[in-house]
Amino acid sequence: MTSIRNWLTIIRLVPIVIFISCLTNHQILAQRGGRAGSYDFMTNKAMEEKLSDLRSAYNGREYEESYQIYRNLYHSHYSNVSESDKMLILDWGIRLSFITEHWQDLDRYIYEYYSLDPYFSSSSLKESSPQLKTYISNFVRAKSERYVYVNKHKQNVDLLPASIAVYTKDDIERLGARNLLDLIRITPGFAELGDNNERIIGTRGTSSTSLQDILILINGHRISDVFTNSNAPDWISLDYVEQVELMRGPGSALYGENAFSGVINIITKDGRYRNTNSLNVDVGNGNSLRSISSPYNTYHLNYQYGRKLSNNESVFISASYYTSGGTEIDHSKEKRKTVLPDVKTIDAGNSTIYDTLRFADMNGREYINRYSPGYNLLMNYNRQALKITSNAQSSSYVYQRPSSLNLWEYDSQDNRRLRTRKDSREFVHLEYDFFDKSDRINHDLRLKLGGDHFHKDIYFPTFSTGINGNQRVLGDEFRGTASIEFSSDSLMNRFDAIPNQHLLIGVETYVNHWHYNYFQANDSTFILAETGDFFTEDNESKFEYVGAGYFQIEQHLLPDLFIATTGVRINYHSIYSTFNEFEWGRQYSPRFALIFLAPKNKHDLHVFKAKLLYNSAFFPPPFLYRRGGIFGFEGSNSLTVQEIESGELVLGGDLTDQFSYTASAYVNKIDNIIERVYISSLERDIYINAPKALRHAGVEFEVRHLAEFTRFTVSSYANYSLATQNQFNDTKEHTYFDLFNSKNFTGGDSLAYYPGRMANFGFNLTTNGFSSNDDEMGNQKSKPRISIGSNLQWIGSSRVKSTYSYNENTELTNHDLEGIKVSTLPPALVVDARFKVCFRKFNLGASVYNLTNTIYYLPNVSFATRRQNAEGRMIMFNFTYLFNVI
Repeated sequence: MTSIRNWLTIIRLVPIVIFISCLTNHQILAQRGGRAGSYDFMTNKAMEEKLSDLRSAYNGREYEESYQIYRNLYHSHYSNVSESDKMLILDWGIRLSFITEHWQDLDRYIYEYYSLDPYFSSSSLKESSPQLKTYISNFVRAKSERYVYVNKHKQNVDLLPASIAVYTKDDIERLGARNLLDLIRITPGFAELGDNNERIIGTRGTSSTSLQDILILINGHRISDVFTNSNAPDWISLDYVEQVELMRGPGSALYGENAFSGVINIITKDGRYRNTNSLNVDVGNGNSLRSISSPYNTYHLNYQYGRKLSNNESVFISASYYTSGGTEIDHSKEKRKTVLPDVKTIDAGNSTIYDTLRFADMNGREYINRYSPGYNLLMNYNRQALKITSNAQSSSYVYQRPSSLNLWEYDSQDNRRLRTRKDSREFVHLEYDFFDKSDRINHDLRLKLGGDHFHKDIYFPTFSTGINGNQRVLGDEFRGTASIEFSSDSLMNRFDAIPNQHLLIGVETYVNHWHYNYFQANDSTFILAETGDFFTEDNESKFEYVGAGYFQIEQHLLPDLFIATTGVRINYHSIYSTFNEFEWGRQYSPRFALIFLAPKNKHDLHVFKAKLLYNSAFFPPPFLYRRGGIFGFEGSNSLTVQEIESGELVLGGDLTDQFSYTASAYVNKIDNIIERVYISSLERDIYINAPKALRHAGVEFEVRHLAEFTRFTVSSYANYSLATQNQFNDTKEHTYFDLFNSKNFTGGDSLAYYPGRMANFGFNLTTNGFSSNDDEMGNQKSKPRISIGSNLQWIGSSRVKSTYSYNENTELTNHDLEGIKVSTLPPALVVDARFKVCFRKFNLGASVYNLTNTIYYLPNVSFATRRQNAEGRMIMFNFTYLFNVI
């Protein structure tokens, strides 16, 4: 253990050493004579003279003469100047070649500008007409569609063998998202669910327990632990995000376990393309303006620094601090009472007696989604073929109420600190491409190394106070990861029969080590006494080993028209896949895809796209579920892996220049799903593998709109999701094709603990901050950019199964003697609104989440009532200051 901790300490120091080295190199570079790529004084003077002649001819509307001067300037100086001056020269070339209708030259200049600046658009030019803007937009889209990285390489999103939603940092700003969970809420196919001890998500109805079966990655590095497979979508900062990729459907063909119902890949910012130096402050209040103290308010601070140190070296740092008082729920104003008394059951022979220990506090207040102070630190370092990502973060989620659903009797800050789930995590991810920058070899050979440390302090409050049974888990988990991947776009191109192919081959291994202790209250206080390690047997190893080999081939059967993707991952797991047998769902996970792209060009982008997909995945039970040792989490060594097969049809395209759409229909077969059930003989809930397979089916549809005008831009979206579930009639093994035979299923839709229908609509209007005439000093004056928008989320009804129902006074009552009944959580409409003004060096904004303070419930399999209050109104004010404007 000591050696592991020493190793972890060294890893934590690596980013600091690298950062100091980066700054030192930057200072040395500055001392050696300024920026890279500088040119001598005579070259600069000659270029300025030609630009002066060009401006004079252009201002006199002598465009053909201007273009001839430009061509001479381009051929004599372009290859000898810096990148910034190259972009200045290309700016003139694009405008003049468009005016003079030299179309071939125009395409070349646009392509060269884009090669220098990946963020190039019509707004990059000093001047542009509406016609030129349209031409550039179509050209850039035709040349470089949106790229994603969730498939382990840079890939056109149209070629990804899965359904995906992509949000850039600009999208995140327009949508007003506070954290990853805000994006998940408005994405078709995803939903927020309830849980006692953390905030969880599900997709397509497959998360009907408190399991987190969606894999989350940061720059391709998995961040989920083994103990509970926590992903913590609520405490993943969006401050440092460049792009978020939310893939729906199984992903084990590349990522193995945990990528069961989806994969979320977060691409972070770096300093390669633009310098950053900014401070962002968010201050909010959760519907209670009685005090400005931290227990009732939200504070979020973020500082970012990014620097391009040279043409092949950069650094980016993001540091965040966060604390929140949550949103206030006043139970005296609720129409439906969800607060229950604290009770204790007494076995009286053939009957059960309920002893009320404390009556329900119907007039109390609680605070939803409250957090104690936490931090999030990220550093990216890039130098030629080397990329390093380092992240350290800590979050403390404060429980709003205990499992009994009564309010806390005491409200002291000492007791608040005890009622938290504290998660800390640090990781370092190193990636090196042996073939990077090679002119002779058009391949990638990447070595990836990673180290993780997880620390957990989970407090499980069973009842309010003065009652025995409170418990706590405290401990650490370590993981070391290594993989090597080879990919190529040209390996087989030498054979004419196999053109246009992308090949990916990789091997991966990682090992987890855990050390957790369990504590339990011995009296009516909150002081817990250690009772030992209940998770492992004597002399049992605390290590878990995983190994895998995978490959994927993307073959263009007809170049850029008809593409086939085939892939498979061979898995080894020291507990659940030891090759005693070779069966689908454990030892191997395949995927297949056929993709059709209608022909397109830069003048006509109204194209049609279709994908026919098959994906598979498996999900091992988390450590806590299979080991147990905690009251309420009775483990079972007989738990086995969940397995899923998914078939999907995805259609999409552009309806007009302004409207695009995506539609998908899927059918999934899920075996051995882990569910929570009540065992009367044990008088408690336990987790089991369901004996019958499930059929999940649904549709998703989304339309997006974008219209650019001279003074403003309007964007909007609308999406709809439908999920259904059927249970097989028997416990026999079934093939995937049995899903299409209705004789195999019972009754109607049996989906529970998940909203069957959801819809979202949002719009945003942004004025284009434009420059007016120069002032007397020659400085450009600019007007602020104003943005307003709103999101509307409609959450359909959810079915829950419990022994509680509402009586005539709309109070929850226990009808345990009558058995479990099915009840329905009503639908809800949640409205968010935002406003922002952006100046040259600072931005001001205000956002309101759940504007109407709608009271609604999340389905929760952990609560006795199977329902949990969702977030109420939250008011946020934003201030951002840019220390330098690049």
